[in-house]
Amino acid sequence: MNGTIAARIEVIRSKMIQSGIRFGLSNPTTIQLSEELDALINIHQRDDSNKRVQRKIIQ
Repeated sequence: MNGTIAARIEVIRSKMIQSGIRFGLSNPTTIQLSEELDALINIHQRDDSNKRVQRKIIQ
C-alpha cells in the first residue's frame, strides 16, 4: 500500500467520522469528506490493481 495514500485515507477517514458525530451525516462538511475519502480509496484500489497486473506480466 502506498504509504502516502494510506496515511491520507486514515486522516480523512478520521475527520469524516468526527464530522459525522459532531454535525451529522448529512452535513456538507461530512459529505465533502466522504467524497474525498471515496476518491482516495479509488486511487489506492487502482494503484493496487495496476501493481498486481504488473507482477503477473513479470512472472
